[in-house]
Amino acid sequence: MFVLRGVFRAETQEKVLIYLLLRGSGYGREIAEFYGVPTNPIQKQLARLETDGVIVSRQIGNVRVYELNPRYPFLDPLKQLLKAAIQAYPSDVISELMVQRTRPRQAGKPLVPVRGSDNKAS
Repeated sequence: MFVLRGVFRAETQEKVLIYLLLRGSGYGREIAEFYGVPTNPIQKQLARLETDGVIVSRQIGNVRVYELNPRYPFLDPLKQLLKAAIQAYPSDVISELMVQRTRPRQAGKPLVPVRGSDNKAS
C-alpha cells in the first residue's frame, strides 16, 4: 500500500518511515521481514534517508539500528503527514506495527496480564 505516492520517492521509503514512527526504531532485515519485501530496497532507502538527515543510526553489536532523527528540522510536519497516512492503512497492519515483541516467551511460562491485573505481589 503506497498512500503517499508523489510525496516520497518510493513505496519502501514510506514503509520505512511509518515503521520507524510506530516502532521507534528498527533495522533493515526486521523492516523487510515485517512487510514481506526484499532487504536490499529497504537498506537502500535507509541509506538515502540517513544521508538526507531524516533518520539516524547506531551500531548495536553486528546490527545497525535506525530511528527518526530528533534534530531533523521538519520532524514534526513529517510525523503529522505519516500519522495522516496511517489512517489509510488497514487496521491489521497498524495493530501489528504497534505490537513489538523482542524475544520469545520462555517455554512453559504462563501468560499473565501485566496491566489491569488485580494480582498484586505482597
